[in-house]
Amino acid sequence: MIKIEDFKEFFKSLDQTIIGCLIIILSTGLVALYSADNNQLNEFNTQIIHIILGFFVLFIVSKTPPKIIFFYTPFMYILGIFFLLLVKFMGYEVNGSQRWIDIGLMKFQPSEIFKLVLPLMLAWFYQNKERTIAPKIHFISLIFLSIPFILILDQPDLGTALMLSFSGLVIIFMAGLSSKFILWGFIITILSSPLIWKNLEHYQQNRILSLIDPFKDALGAGYQTIQSLIALGSGGLIGKGWLNSSQTQLNFLPEATTDFIFAVYSEEFGFIGVIAILSIYIALLLRIFFMISKMQDTFSRLASVGLLISLFSGVLVNLGMISGLLPIVGAPLPFFSYGGTSMVVSLVSLGIIMSLYNHKSLIAN
Repeated sequence: MIKIEDFKEFFKSLDQTIIGCLIIILSTGLVALYSADNNQLNEFNTQIIHIILGFFVLFIVSKTPPKIIFFYTPFMYILGIFFLLLVKFMGYEVNGSQRWIDIGLMKFQPSEIFKLVLPLMLAWFYQNKERTIAPKIHFISLIFLSIPFILILDQPDLGTALMLSFSGLVIIFMAGLSSKFILWGFIITILSSPLIWKNLEHYQQNRILSLIDPFKDALGAGYQTIQSLIALGSGGLIGKGWLNSSQTQLNFLPEATTDFIFAVYSEEFGFIGVIAILSIYIALLLRIFFMISKMQDTFSRLASVGLLISLFSGVLVNLGMISGLLPIVGAPLPFFSYGGTSMVVSLVSLGIIMSLYNHKSLIAN
C-alpha cells in the first residue's frame, strides 16, 4: 500500500520554487492559448497533453542519478544526429521549412531536442577532459557544436541554430576558452558577414531588412512585426481583457498560438500583465542560477549553464521578435507557446537541472 510519506519522498526531488513558477507560467499560457485559438479546444487540449507528458518525464528525470544521464549522453547525441539526418531526407515540411518527423500519431522536431542534447554533450566531453583541457579540446567541442548547427541551418531553422550556437559557445567559454579566441572569432564573423548574407534564404534577408523599417514591406516581410506591434501597443496599461484581442479574434496576427502568443497575451492583459509574467520568468531563471552556483562538478555546472542559456535565449529571442527588436526567426516562448517538442524539451531541461542539483556529489565523487 502506497503511503503519504512515499509521495512526500518522491516529490522531495522537485524544487518548489521552480514548480511554483512553472504552474503560474503554464496556466497563463493555457489561458492565452485558448484565446489565441479563437476559443477552440483542439490546440488547447493537445497542449494539456504536452504539459502532462512533459511533467511526467520531468518527474522521472529529476529522480534519475546524474551518472545515468552522464553515461547515456553520447548515445543521445548520436541518436539526435540520426534524427536530424532523417529530417533532411524524410522530413515533414511546413511553410517551406523541413523541420519535423511525422510518425503517424504525432510530429516532433529533432532540432528542439538539441537544446537538451548539445549542452549535455559538451559538458560530458569537458568532464572527461577536465585534466587535459587545451586549445585542441575546444576545437573538438566546436566540431560537436558545428554538426547539429549545419544540419539545423539547412532545414532551414536559423533561430534554433543561432540559439544552439549561443548556448554551446557559452559552455566552451566557461570551460576555459581564451578571450583572445573569442575576439578573433568575432572579427572573422564580421569579415565573413557578406558571405553569410549571400547564403541566407531570400525570405531571411527580407526579415532582417524589415527589422530596420517593417513598413517598407507592410504586406510582406514586415507584416508579422507590424501586427505584433499593434497588438502590443493596443493593450495599454491593463489590456483589453481576456478573449478581447482584436488582432487575434479578427485573424490579423499570424502564428498567434506559437511564435506570437505573447503578443496576444500582451493585448489582453496589458503592461501590468506583461510585467507580472516576466517577473515570474525572472524568478525562475534566478532560481536556476542559484542552483548552478551550488553544483560541484564540471558536468553538472556546464550542462546546467547550457540548459539555462537555452531557456533564457528562447525567452529573449521571442520577446525580441514580437517587439520588433530582433528578426522573426521562428522561436517559441518556453512554457508558453503551443508546441509538443518545445514544451516537453523545456520541462525535461528543468528535470535534468533538478537531478544535477539534488545529487550534487555523485559525479564529483
